[in-house]
Amino acid sequence: MSNTHFALLAKYGDTNIPLEKCCEDYFGIALKKALDYARSNELPVPVYRLGSQKSKWFVDAKVLADHIDKKKQDAMNDWKRVTGN
Repeated sequence: MSNTHFALLAKYGDTNIPLEKCCEDYFGIALKKALDYARSNELPVPVYRLGSQKSKWFVDAKVLADHIDKKKQDAMNDWKRVTGN
């Protein structure tokens, strides 16, 4: 388990993170836009419902952690390339 995964579990208290609680922090979009993207599979990670079509959308904590870690690594690689460090 990565530190990021552990932190998400601590922050949200569950492996199933409601999209409404993480869309602004991690995707930079408001809930309405996130719901539109969820319906059309346009988010950068897969989302799912645990019930009917009226149920909330969720993001898996490990999948979100992997996405965050990849973004951090990409930023580090870009920084190293630009700065020569």
